[in-house]
Amino acid sequence: MLMRVKVIACFSVLVLSSTLIPTAAQMSAKGSTSGKDFDDAAAEQAERYLEEGRETFRFDTFGSEDFWGGRLKLHDAIAGDKLGGAGPGLSPQKALELGLKVDVNAIPKDVAEALNKGEVDLADPASTLLLLKANAVVGVTGFFGEDGKTLTSVGIQCAVCHSTVDDSYAPGIGHRLDGWPNRDLNIGAIVALAPDLTAFVEMLQIPEAEVKKAVEAWGPGKFDAELNL
Repeated sequence: MLMRVKVIACFSVLVLSSTLIPTAAQMSAKGSTSGKDFDDAAAEQAERYLEEGRETFRFDTFGSEDFWGGRLKLHDAIAGDKLGGAGPGLSPQKALELGLKVDVNAIPKDVAEALNKGEVDLADPASTLLLLKANAVVGVTGFFGEDGKTLTSVGIQCAVCHSTVDDSYAPGIGHRLDGWPNRDLNIGAIVALAPDLTAFVEMLQIPEAEVKKAVEAWGPGKFDAELNL
């Protein structure tokens, strides 16, 4: 118990130092300063770290597109055969049913206006690609080809599981709530959409049909992280 306390204390000192050392360096470069100057610089540094952390949390895929796109080819299932993918595609309506969320603040103005007029077909996978291109699907990044239209891969961020929206516009569409668990997300059903489940078949040594049965059994708000993390 004592050892654990010591480890936590040391870690806390390291974290605090990582914030204060850059601040101290900045202040020493400016010469003699007051305590208030130091406090202001520390607050500015902390705010910058917070903003950088928010950007990482919201938009960094950490290379996960190699798995979700490269291995599972989930982007093909999202696009559908009419847009160069496979199968019927994933419409915004279906995406919302699967628990994915849409950041209303990220929707392009012209798309938002069309949405308000009922001119956006929520049953069309092409509309999903528009939202992905605008980074409006919370926790999901779409990668597009040189033509700017062909979805070539897809990756996920921390926010896909650990953010939701306030449903201010419609169920599943609203302002981001970072750090709130997305209890509606049916990640198993999303995995089951993937055209290529070879990665799971090889990992579990069971037929593809059994893989789909297993992941679909998770249900909303559940994810077996040991399976592919």
